[in-house]
Amino acid sequence: MMALLAFAASVSAQNQQQNTDSLGLDTLTIRQLHEVVIKGRLPNTRMKGDAMVTRITGSVLEKAGTANDVLRRVPGIIRKGDNLEVVGRGTPVYYINGRKVRNLDELKQLMSDDIADVEVITNPGAAYDATVTAVVKIKTVKRQGDGFSLHLFSKTEQSLRTGDNDPECQVDVNYRLRGIDFFASAKEWRYTSHQWSDLGQTTTDKLNGSELFRYEGDLNYKWRGIGTHLNTGFNWQINDKHSIGAKVDYAVTTDGKTLEKMNMTKWEHQQYAESVNSLGDKWSEDPYSILVNAYYNGNVGKWNIDFNTDMYFLRNNEHQLMNEAATSDNRAIESVTTSKNNMVATKLVLSHPLWKGTLTLGTEETFVRRDNSNESKGTGLPDSRSKVNDQTIAAFLQYGFAFNTKTYFNIGVRYEHAYFKYDDLLLPENQLTRKYDNFFPSASLSTAFGKTRLSLSYASRTRRPSFQELNNSQMYHNRYVVQQGNPTLKPSIEHTVSLTAMRGIVTMGAAYSYYDKLVCNWSEQMNDEGMIRVSYRNIDKPQRQLNVFATANKTWGCFTPSWTVAYVQQWLKLDFDNGSRSFNKPMWVFNANNAFRFRHNWQCELNSEFHSKANYSNVELTRNYWSLETAVQKSFLKNNALTLRLSWQDMLRKGNNDAFIYYGSYSIYQTNTMDFNRLILTLRYNFNPARSKYKGTGAGSDARSRIGSSNK
Repeated sequence: MMALLAFAASVSAQNQQQNTDSLGLDTLTIRQLHEVVIKGRLPNTRMKGDAMVTRITGSVLEKAGTANDVLRRVPGIIRKGDNLEVVGRGTPVYYINGRKVRNLDELKQLMSDDIADVEVITNPGAAYDATVTAVVKIKTVKRQGDGFSLHLFSKTEQSLRTGDNDPECQVDVNYRLRGIDFFASAKEWRYTSHQWSDLGQTTTDKLNGSELFRYEGDLNYKWRGIGTHLNTGFNWQINDKHSIGAKVDYAVTTDGKTLEKMNMTKWEHQQYAESVNSLGDKWSEDPYSILVNAYYNGNVGKWNIDFNTDMYFLRNNEHQLMNEAATSDNRAIESVTTSKNNMVATKLVLSHPLWKGTLTLGTEETFVRRDNSNESKGTGLPDSRSKVNDQTIAAFLQYGFAFNTKTYFNIGVRYEHAYFKYDDLLLPENQLTRKYDNFFPSASLSTAFGKTRLSLSYASRTRRPSFQELNNSQMYHNRYVVQQGNPTLKPSIEHTVSLTAMRGIVTMGAAYSYYDKLVCNWSEQMNDEGMIRVSYRNIDKPQRQLNVFATANKTWGCFTPSWTVAYVQQWLKLDFDNGSRSFNKPMWVFNANNAFRFRHNWQCELNSEFHSKANYSNVELTRNYWSLETAVQKSFLKNNALTLRLSWQDMLRKGNNDAFIYYGSYSIYQTNTMDFNRLILTLRYNFNPARSKYKGTGAGSDARSRIGSSNK
């Protein structure tokens, strides 16, 4: 397919789900205050140190549905497509009772009445990886007693565009006896996604701007996956001071297949040249991942010790067959891409009371080995084989203390030593070795003036290129477009200063961010026949962004609205082979969640999300995105053990994105129609619910995200 399909996840589907994050909403910061003691009824949301804690038990959110339904209404969190984000900080890292969430489906299966409170940390301190921009901690209601518990989850998702139906079923069991939990879970799923696009790309003379090559066409893209997800483990709470545990998580996609049909027409110097019709088939040989985690959490004297170790293995063999029928000649394309990823990570966190606060220090080590190969026939591209050795060793120190009941100060620093070695096994001269030594400071000061709470903060973070972006092998899309990673990419650095005010039900904030060496998509012409290579590069000029937001949450009787508005303005001017161009179009974001709770455990919802046209890096989103959703929910049986929920997503079919990408003498556009218009029916049943007390928090989260996963 065209170049845009090469990174459709980053331009279409990613923009569908993450466009606001990409535009810089990930740079906003909501800084919080030290907990303020107020006489009378405890508010639903309060400030505690550097976090905002929302009480769920006893509030209107207790019957909201699932953890996903709760989180989208928690102050500071918004919904973007199927994803949840912390306002201005992007996708967070989730923890449930101290255990890192590996599979976000857990948020769809955890019921709201099992949640005690939700803690949102918008400026994670030095104890977290320098790539983590936000943390959401979920604490569940403590269940008493021993015995067996069961949770059943079933879902059917009906596409109103294609008629496809995607079922899913999961069973969770837990047995508790005298402080020991044994738990296991099994899930079977099927999911189908469609995308219909109109495509175009133009190559011009970089000197006079005259048209050299133009391609226009359409794309029909379909992916279907069937998979299994299993996990089991134990937790032993030895006493009030010590607990240990271990778990194994296995995920496999037993039937993953991609079909893509594309029709293209080529013009050369505004004269018809040829037409190309291609039919592609891509599948994987049961890609799987295995995660093993073990932990210890305890207290020795006044020291709290939290130790985790993770081992992660990911395997994938991907096959591709493509038949191209063209005016000039026909081609049969065949390729096989193999990747093996191994990761070992450890993390140790020590904390101790000191003076008026708490001192936290620790280390984190991550070691990744990746083997990748690509063999192709009929493309004219060279085969590739490479090995990547990626290591990160970190040490951190953080101290937070309260001057008084109104003012809280937190300061920290994280040191990271990163080592990256790329070995090209076919072309040894392409070997590359890089070393980085960075300090990432952070600081925040929170206080209150009357009923208004203010916070000023600074944070420095990094974004490391994914292994796909670093992969030097060439991927064939059609006879005109090739995609290739760039092993010379450097990590980007972010500096953000933010100011936030909170009064009553309203929180407002503004942030200014500075990005250095930001990674973006790039392209260049490969030959005189109009063939283009799409790759990645570090932007040689800094990117600056201003972000302003306001959020409000309130309950009036049975009505609970949660509204968020944000404005994002980037300033970026890039130099191309045909001159300079500015990308300064701002984005407006509006999220409105409205829940109505009635008698007899009935609940109705009407939710909307809107993202305007805007620039992100050298990408222009050329269509407004708007999604409208409604839902109805009813609980039955004793303690609401059985819950049924029916939702209708993207009711007006406006949840689509169009994109135009400018590379100077070469540009791409793509209009996308997405398969988000769906009816979803879910059923949940709990028998003697008892949540596992597993406290493993995991290690090496950034490396796992860069490697990827075989999960849906």
